[in-house]
Amino acid sequence: MSELNEKMDFEEAYAALREVVTQMEDPNNKIEENIALYEKACRLVLFCRRKLDEAKKEITDINERIAQLKDSGDDIFED
Repeated sequence: MSELNEKMDFEEAYAALREVVTQMEDPNNKIEENIALYEKACRLVLFCRRKLDEAKKEITDINERIAQLKDSGDDIFED
């Protein structure tokens, strides 16, 4: 599994999270292993949430710019 880092994109982090969840389902794990996996999962969830929040902000910004163009009557085609 890839270690969590800022260069990861959402898809990589989500795949890593799915892998951690699969590992946690192993009945042979010791409790210490599951605690460490749980911590990894929590960090990955927070990272994924942050990436989704960033994407949501980008979409909101685009929609606001489009609405401004519509209201201004400006040409919708960029130069």
